[in-house]
Amino acid sequence: MDMSWLSREAKSIHLLFSSLFYSFVVVLLLIGVITNFFKMSLGQVPEFMSLLGRALLASLILVSLPETMNTLADLTDQMAGRIGELNNLELVVQRLGEKIGNLTFSWVSVKDSILMIVSYLTFFLLYVSVYVIESMFILSWTLIYIFSPVLIAAFTLPSTSNLTKGLFQTLFEVCLWKICWAVLAGLLWSFALSEINNPQYDVDFLTAILLNIMLSFSLILTPFVVRSFVKGGSSSVASQLGSVVFAAAALTPSGMSQKLVKGIKTAGNQLKSNSEDGEAPYRKIPKFKGRK
Repeated sequence: MDMSWLSREAKSIHLLFSSLFYSFVVVLLLIGVITNFFKMSLGQVPEFMSLLGRALLASLILVSLPETMNTLADLTDQMAGRIGELNNLELVVQRLGEKIGNLTFSWVSVKDSILMIVSYLTFFLLYVSVYVIESMFILSWTLIYIFSPVLIAAFTLPSTSNLTKGLFQTLFEVCLWKICWAVLAGLLWSFALSEINNPQYDVDFLTAILLNIMLSFSLILTPFVVRSFVKGGSSSVASQLGSVVFAAAALTPSGMSQKLVKGIKTAGNQLKSNSEDGEAPYRKIPKFKGRK
């Protein structure tokens, strides 16, 4: 973990926390013993050995943390680099040229063109967000490096061990930022090259546009997406991103908002009509077919 570029003050703070690590551990051990003494029944002996074992384990975690961070950083860079090859600007422009060459004069091609313009425009405009993620990654990595001795010392007590758990959870989340951004960016531009507008797949054009907008928002909010995955799974990501899209739509000019509301009412009336006619409101869900 090469932190030689850090300022002298940042290194001094880390060394200060590292030098106070065992003092923190001793204080937490005393607090644990005293707390356990008041909780135990008359004649029992305070549980000192278990606390001592946790303190020893905290020391091992502190010693091994640099190698752990180095390993995670190497794996993250390798995986993000391989996925990032799909977002190479030369490849993106080449695939765009191939798609334009295959367009024909038809309503499907018109929808493909609109979707392609939206997808590629947002991709190029939001490509700068990769540098934002890099900056956030460096900042978070630095804070983890500086505060790690204090957070690891908290493992000594069961009641404060969540701080150490939070340290490693943050560490894994930060590593996933790069990977998640590379995946979302690849989906954003390649989505326009798919055959989603083909009538046989029965996907509404408005659905395709909204999906593109959600991908755009998710690219900007990569840390939010990663946190949602860790906390609530993919369903939580989709539902919360949908809320973000509708909130953004509410901030648009009044004309756009009225059109959006009108479109939602029309869709609701259509669903109601289909239900009354005995037809299922939701017809088909896209299937992911494997190779035959």
